[in-house]
Amino acid sequence: MIVIGITGSLSAGKSEAAKILQKKGAKVFDADTAAREAIKKGSPAHRAIVKIFGMGILKKDGEIDRKKIAAHVFSHPKDLKKLIILTHPGVIFDCIKMIELNKKKTGILVLNVPLLFESKMECLADYTVVVTAEKKKILHRARKKGMPEDLAKKILSTQWPTKRKEKLADFVIENNGTIKELEKKILEVVEKIKKAANKRFVVN
Repeated sequence: MIVIGITGSLSAGKSEAAKILQKKGAKVFDADTAAREAIKKGSPAHRAIVKIFGMGILKKDGEIDRKKIAAHVFSHPKDLKKLIILTHPGVIFDCIKMIELNKKKTGILVLNVPLLFESKMECLADYTVVVTAEKKKILHRARKKGMPEDLAKKILSTQWPTKRKEKLADFVIENNGTIKELEKKILEVVEKIKKAANKRFVVN
């Protein structure tokens, strides 16, 4: 099993790249999905978050209102750090569990992780890919998803600069075009990774 970590800024296209590979047969670990599971009602993280941020961040059913808490933490950097500390252990645990379950299988396992480098989770991947896009494209895509532009800008300001991620990544994909163009690029990168992985196991 080849483990590929995919990351990038908000709305750069990392999740689209992961979906493309999933359609081609890859298994995908999605950090955002794992984070949602980590803060579900009844979990230790849920109780801690409510204790720190108050009952006002809950929906009527008692689940955490992700939009409310996002609007708060991305305007309060110290609170964002607290939220990350509370949620990331669960995300990392689930990621490691998925890797362990699949490590003896063949194929590709994609780790779709927005904070791949920030959280040091790149060490769990064999290869890393950063998906980039122009800021105007990112903001346009965020608006299309229903995210206010001021919130998108706040989120971007908390993330590592793209250039910093590019220096750490094995591969960089520029995603300013269509989904078809992104598909072509990500599949080309995967072919390069497969060739590189095969060379690692060649015995001279």
